[in-house]
Amino acid sequence: MEGERIWFNTSQAGDHAGRHPVTVRRALEAGELHGGQPKTGGRWRIHRDCLDAWVLGTSCPHAALKSA
Repeated sequence: MEGERIWFNTSQAGDHAGRHPVTVRRALEAGELHGGQPKTGGRWRIHRDCLDAWVLGTSCPHAALKSA
């Protein structure tokens, strides 16, 4: 696993997920995909686990921690 990307921006996330970057951004803005944005209008950062969960239609590990 060494050398594998853990954090993605919307373009990289789109490539990884097989989705368009705009689709990724819309999912982030709608709260369907968990990600972070340091400041409003800034770049999004998406963890690979959250992205993979979104593609599979499951909850990301971070969502489970929030509800606990």
